[in-house]
Parts: sequence; C-alpha cells; structure tokens
Amino acid sequence: MKLKLITLALLTLWIPVSIDKWINFEIFQNGLIRQPFSDQLGQVLSYLLPVVETATIILLVVEKWRKAGMLLSTALMAVFTCYIGLALLGAWDKLPCGCGSVISQLTWKQHFFFNLAFLLLSAYGLLNLHRSGAAGGKTA
Repeated sequence: MKLKLITLALLTLWIPVSIDKWINFEIFQNGLIRQPFSDQLGQVLSYLLPVVETATIILLVVEKWRKAGMLLSTALMAVFTCYIGLALLGAWDKLPCGCGSVISQLTWKQHFFFNLAFLLLSAYGLLNLHRSGAAGGKTA
C-alpha cells in the first residue's frame, strides 16, 4: 500500500509536468534555450526531457517496470534538484525558470524544496522496491 501511494504521488508530479511540456512545447523549448548552457544542449534537452518524463510515467504505471520508473524518477529529480541548488548558490548571474504549470509560480528556494521532497520520495520508493526484492513491487 505504501508503494502504491508513493507511485501515485510521483504520477501526480510527472503527468502534469510532462503534459505541459508536450502541449506548450515551444514555450518549454524557448525556456530551455534561455538557460545558462549552450543552445545546442537546450535543443537536445527540449526533445529529450518530455520523452524521458513520459517514459517515467509509463514505467511507474506498469507494475513489472516500476523499479525502473522509480530509478528514473530519482535520477531526474536528483539532476533537477542539483541544478536548482547550484542556482541558489549563485553559480549563474541570472537563471530563468523553464518550468511550466504550478511549478513556475514557485520561488527558486520553494522550487528547491519541492524538488527535494520529490527526490526523497522517489528514492524512498526505490529503496522499498529494492528491499522487497520485487522487480515491480508486487510484494511491497
């Protein structure tokens, strides 16, 4: 039951975030291009992130692939959280938010803690799956 709640919580993050990127692709892409890395990387990430986030959703939904979904969710949240952490530490002079939906209304500090919470939730779900020894969490 605990694992199902974790999965549901993660889906409430990934589904709207992914849909927003697909529906507002040009806005998302322009936001990434304004980030403090090369335009080429921004272009690649603008296509890669929606696909990876959608894959995360599918992996989380399909029980036998849930461990891979938790792993991917943890990895994505770790990268996003580190990126925001670096921004908060002043790694860049100006950092526009390329996020959509409700997340775009958060301050950088709020965004960091939001991401940190979902990072910990993903890692906790992954740990529970690993401890149960189940590929998809059937015993958890």
